[in-house]
Amino acid sequence: MTSEGTFEVKRGRHAQPHLRITLAATDYQEILSGHVTQLYASGRLKLEGNLGLGLSLARMLSARAATDWFPDRQRIEEISARSAPLERIERRDMPPLEVFLREYARACRPVILVDVVRTWDVGALSPEQLKARFGALRVVPRIGDYVAAAFTSHHTYAQLSLAEYLDMIQAPRVGDAPPPYLGNNAVPDGLLGSIQYPPFFVPETCGRPNMWLGPAGTITPLHRDLVDNALAQVFGRKQLLLYPPEQSRFLYTWSNSKLLDGAKVDPDHPDPRQYPLFEQARGLECTLEPGELLFIPAGWFHKVRSLSLSLSISFFKLYEPPTSMI
Repeated sequence: MTSEGTFEVKRGRHAQPHLRITLAATDYQEILSGHVTQLYASGRLKLEGNLGLGLSLARMLSARAATDWFPDRQRIEEISARSAPLERIERRDMPPLEVFLREYARACRPVILVDVVRTWDVGALSPEQLKARFGALRVVPRIGDYVAAAFTSHHTYAQLSLAEYLDMIQAPRVGDAPPPYLGNNAVPDGLLGSIQYPPFFVPETCGRPNMWLGPAGTITPLHRDLVDNALAQVFGRKQLLLYPPEQSRFLYTWSNSKLLDGAKVDPDHPDPRQYPLFEQARGLECTLEPGELLFIPAGWFHKVRSLSLSLSISFFKLYEPPTSMI
């Protein structure tokens, strides 16, 4: 930027760049196809500087990164508020699709489906089998205090094989930082054929699902996605705390993204002086067991904690509006 406040673009290298991205021209099509995590993990995409910013910018180059719709937060909250308050999150087999759409997706109500993941080939995997079959896959785990950096570009990452990551999390922890977390990595090609999309999602509206692998104590702080999503538990257990969309005023939200809102308050350690309205919030707890899938409608806040070594797969309906808005 010039002293007059205008931008000036020049060829060449900046003397002190915040970020430098290096990518072979032959790999650019892979970026456009959304294979950013895999390219970075393999070393073919090189990032120097702010790694979180680099991965975010690279993902923005994807041909499908920009959706042509915008979430209506107020409408999502109004639809959710019209439903009777939930006392618990129901567990059931997957109903006929029209029943699922009417009773849950259109009504903006979460549900745990107990029979969907159990049909997957990957559902029979143990951590040892995962390491034996897919240990050579390249992955990008979060390291350091990724909880404090949540939903920003300030994450710190490592580039490892899956086997190296599994060995890393078995080592004794040092300091107070949370354990390394293989969070929100695109499911690699070698694992993709072993899972199935839920009956209510299709690849054309979701893109590639993401994997979440980590030991007990890994955390995703309270936030909400403005898209329908589903969290499938392959092995291990996760505890979730959820709040309906209309309680946003009690949770002190913030956002730097079109499709995600963070919450400033930590529901496990609330500060009543800084966040006095939080005492009016009413959440729902559930524990996701192996083989279960939690449908999380757009706008529902959730905090996630691993109770044991855990592998989850998440699906996000990115490329069309939430079902409750259609």
